[in-house]
Amino acid sequence: MKALTLIALCLWASVPSAEESAERQSRPVTQVAIMGGTIIDVATGSTVPDGVLLLNGERIARVGTRSDVQVPAEARVVDARGKWIVPGLVDMHAHISEGVNAGLPLELYLANGVTTIRDPSGNLTVLRLTRESLTSGERIGPRLFFTGPMLDGKPPVWPAGCILVDTPERAASAVTFLIDQGVDYIKVYNNVTEAALVTILRTAHARGVPVIGHVPRTLTMTRAIELGMDGLEHIRVTGRELLPKAEADKIDFLPVTERETLLWQAFDLDSPRLAQLVALLATKKIFLDPTLTTDEFYAAPSADPAKDPNNQYLPGALLRRWTSAPDVAIFTLPPELKEAARASFRKRLQFVRMLAQAGVPIVAGTDGVGLGTLLPGFGLQHELGLLADAGLTPLQALQAATILRRTCSCAPDVAEGAVEISADDLFDHGRGMPAGRKGDRDPFQAAGVVQLGHVQRPVLVRRDDAALGPHHGERRLCLHVVGAFLHGADTEIASDADVIGAAHVQRVLHVAHQDVDRGRAGTT
Repeated sequence: MKALTLIALCLWASVPSAEESAERQSRPVTQVAIMGGTIIDVATGSTVPDGVLLLNGERIARVGTRSDVQVPAEARVVDARGKWIVPGLVDMHAHISEGVNAGLPLELYLANGVTTIRDPSGNLTVLRLTRESLTSGERIGPRLFFTGPMLDGKPPVWPAGCILVDTPERAASAVTFLIDQGVDYIKVYNNVTEAALVTILRTAHARGVPVIGHVPRTLTMTRAIELGMDGLEHIRVTGRELLPKAEADKIDFLPVTERETLLWQAFDLDSPRLAQLVALLATKKIFLDPTLTTDEFYAAPSADPAKDPNNQYLPGALLRRWTSAPDVAIFTLPPELKEAARASFRKRLQFVRMLAQAGVPIVAGTDGVGLGTLLPGFGLQHELGLLADAGLTPLQALQAATILRRTCSCAPDVAEGAVEISADDLFDHGRGMPAGRKGDRDPFQAAGVVQLGHVQRPVLVRRDDAALGPHHGERRLCLHVVGAFLHGADTEIASDADVIGAAHVQRVLHVAHQDVDRGRAGTT
């Protein structure tokens, strides 16, 4: 098969001794053979048991069964028996560049199998420098795509984080500037006018750059699609799409959490107009990034995010900064709407199921980063769980976070050259854990990450003020992993019955070993 660029492969196994790590690090990595794992083709759901991935430098040279792939005698062999190998996950909506996120441990993405992220609005200079440091290997973390600051009209929702495009001429100038600065997409926000949006789309598309973002509040989702938007962030159906204009005008410009609660309380999921919208999205193949994790975080939280045990993997200074930050007013929900918010969130899950059943391309993004379920990497695993709750099959959930190039033109180009594997980042799912309560789980530590041909060795780091990052002399990686995925089917991944949720972030693709051995899924 065609060669495939390898970005990261996480191996869940025992931790080597310091002597072994030092000895391995002293040898240059030219060829590595990962042998014995079951490789899942996420394009079809088929599997390759007793698979072999032969890495030649930074490339995957061969993929096949043990009998198909000849392993050179000098290759370093990694035993992957009992493990499942799937493409690395992509978080399509991760804000990493805000000042409040200084010191963010990007390594946590790799620790959770997330090898690519897309930042859809942030500080342009910070994002450019971060990508350079990741690409050069100075910093360890996922591949990064970004939009830079978003484009908004008057009044701008986030004045410090946008470029004001209050005329078509300024819209064209802003798009040209951002593309010249190397952004991968253009993002539009709530108050962009139709005239400005038309100019943004024309200017960006002339340069081959996709336009994504929110549906402007004065437009309908239908109109945004007709004008040519390439991708939609969040489930932002405006009131004027489905409600009488007088009713929509009362709701559409409210703060986001209150607004979405009232809109979805009013929306009729059985209405012909909603069915028409779903059909249009499916016909036009416009991708939707539901970001269910952030909707749940604000509208229907199951626990206090500040008390989530996974917060212990943040540096102490960052954790203190996040926990002491004041609530953002537009995300604050009036107490009298809390039950309505939970009901509205359930309706959004139903809407996502309708979209998936109709064939609308769904991609997985979190709208992180933050505490608890919005932590780097952990959040994407949680998003896959919510997509499964919404009704996506395990295969569809995996596809939402992996084979993006086949589903939407504005996804990161991470699948070029793929045949069986369908992505260029692979990680090994490792041991399963018995079902249990949230937080009732034993940690597993990544034994190694192969990144750009180098075998990185982990150092166990719990929460303190020490910086997470590589020790450059030994090229070690600070990672701590609280769980791993394990798929429960013997041969297929497409059946709903194959997978059942176990606990917290592992619930999409995680079942207990003993239940797999008995040929059935585990229970929570």
